[in-house]
Amino acid sequence: MPKPPTWLPWLGPLLAAGIGAAVGKYGLGGGFWTVLIAALIGGFLPILGNALWKWLERRRGQ
Repeated sequence: MPKPPTWLPWLGPLLAAGIGAAVGKYGLGGGFWTVLIAALIGGFLPILGNALWKWLERRRGQ
């Protein structure tokens, strides 16, 4: 399994902004808290994906 890209965790702020804007404009009523929660979840997804990728890589190496 190849190593995760080094830029993957840095994708979080861009993804958070995109998801927050999309939810604010198109979905779920677009209230402040809805947008904030969606942006926070979307912003942490690349970080969690990177951690999961590294964990799986370490597990396969054993």
